[in-house]
Amino acid sequence: MKHTFSNPEFIRRFDELIAEGQNIWWDPSKNQPFKAQDPARFTQWATSCLNLLDKLSVSTNRFVREFERYSAVQGNQLNVGFPLGVLKSAKDEYTRGLAVDYHLSVSAAVFGDLVTEAAYLLKKGYLRAAAILARAGLEEALRARARAIPLEISAKIKLSELLVKLKQNNVLNEFDEKRIDAHVKIGNAAAHGDAFLYKTEDVAKLIQEAENTVVKYLGGQ
Repeated sequence: MKHTFSNPEFIRRFDELIAEGQNIWWDPSKNQPFKAQDPARFTQWATSCLNLLDKLSVSTNRFVREFERYSAVQGNQLNVGFPLGVLKSAKDEYTRGLAVDYHLSVSAAVFGDLVTEAAYLLKKGYLRAAAILARAGLEEALRARARAIPLEISAKIKLSELLVKLKQNNVLNEFDEKRIDAHVKIGNAAAHGDAFLYKTEDVAKLIQEAENTVVKYLGGQ
């Protein structure tokens, strides 16, 4: 099952553009569509809509294709009602978790590959290397999730500090924070040059944590 989240900035922008489209399209005094429309205003609105829709990744992005098809100008008549319907549909699908942020989708693929490679190395018996890769995939997935909120985070922020920030923004609860931090210690030990005393099952738990993190917070599968 695919997990995703709703970026509040996306929802806010959806609401703004839906309200703007409604104002362009419908004349409340006559309870019917406006006969005279402003091409410049329509073009600005449509461009902003496409910019938002392009950030949603659903197959080849049906929302963009449908919006472009329905917003095509026919003669001198601007078509607002149909593309507005597409925009409303996109918001509904997004809030239901059936459309994912494109950039997080890419991140899920990239960091998911790291976790897959870690599992392969574990199977081959390379415990230290597997732990290092799994920790890297987990940390980068959490960084990507933080940037999507968006949170301003330093490139040098410690993972423990990142976990605190994510908890403060209700992405993680206290149990999540402590569990992830405990598993990350395995990766930290692997990255240091000291003796690595963890067992196969310990590294397997770290890899499972990393995989769950990618799935839950980046919308991976």
